[in-house]
Amino acid sequence: MGTYVAGTGSRLPERVLGNTEIAALAGVDEEWIVRRTGIRERRVAAPDEGAAAMASRAGLRALESAGIEAAELGVVVVATSTPDHLTPPTACELQAEVGAFGAACFDVEAGFAGWIYALVVADALLRAGAARYGLVVGVEKLSTVTDRSDPATAPLFGDGAGAVVLAVGDGPLAVRATSWWADGRLADALLRPAGGSRRPFDARVLDERAHLLRMEGTRLFRASVRTMAMQAATALERAGVAPDELGLVIPHQANLRIIEGVAKEMELPPGGVYVNIDRYGNTGAATIPIALDEALRSGRLPTGAPTLLVSFGAGATAGAAVLGAAGTP
Repeated sequence: MGTYVAGTGSRLPERVLGNTEIAALAGVDEEWIVRRTGIRERRVAAPDEGAAAMASRAGLRALESAGIEAAELGVVVVATSTPDHLTPPTACELQAEVGAFGAACFDVEAGFAGWIYALVVADALLRAGAARYGLVVGVEKLSTVTDRSDPATAPLFGDGAGAVVLAVGDGPLAVRATSWWADGRLADALLRPAGGSRRPFDARVLDERAHLLRMEGTRLFRASVRTMAMQAATALERAGVAPDELGLVIPHQANLRIIEGVAKEMELPPGGVYVNIDRYGNTGAATIPIALDEALRSGRLPTGAPTLLVSFGAGATAGAAVLGAAGTP
């Protein structure tokens, strides 16, 4: 027996941070930001709303969408690079908030491809009979680890959460195939140099701002376009779906230029790729579940053709999933 997406939900903070403010902080102009990234604004969570709170709100909306109670969940998997605490797992904090006390709970840290990794794991657990329902969440509070004075990263990152309820059975959004990948040789291309066990927080770390994200943009750009196209091809082959049979592609919202590069590599029509990075920026592991929820609620998600999800993240990590009912192309 396979699995399917039974419900979706998302949480986007109320505060909008536009390019005018970012440009002043980073010492660039607004048009430069749009030209380089495609981003016009992003969301920033309030100081008292952490990753667990955003994840819980997205999770509750997904449960409501699926029409099930939190107590019916057998597993909760949260993908994040920005947990409220290094321990306990964010998934356990979410469990307490939503009341999913019958579920096993754990986090996945696989960079911004983490939600795809979490989906692969949850899908396997449900197929193995470990649970009937699972909650798969991607959440980031990247505003807390972004150096707004650094032009390379200042415009990119925003906050948010997205979630899906995965269920055993078949449905319009059945998980037809998945793929995942990693290459640790790219581990230093996007990282937070300090704040972990190798170099714990101290006054010098804070003074050097070494706990904030640092990125080699050109190196990542080339790797991400190539790798996402390859992972997409792998998942599509496993699903028996040709690229021209897809109804919609939802890529990781890293940078509009990367999205355009993947679309070109895959020879996708412009209207067949979902884009919301202009409004939300890069929300890390949350980009795909947020976009999936938005596309479903707005009527953009086709019911008669498969949907492709594809992501890339620090590590480097990447993955893809094909959703669609049996009998669709």
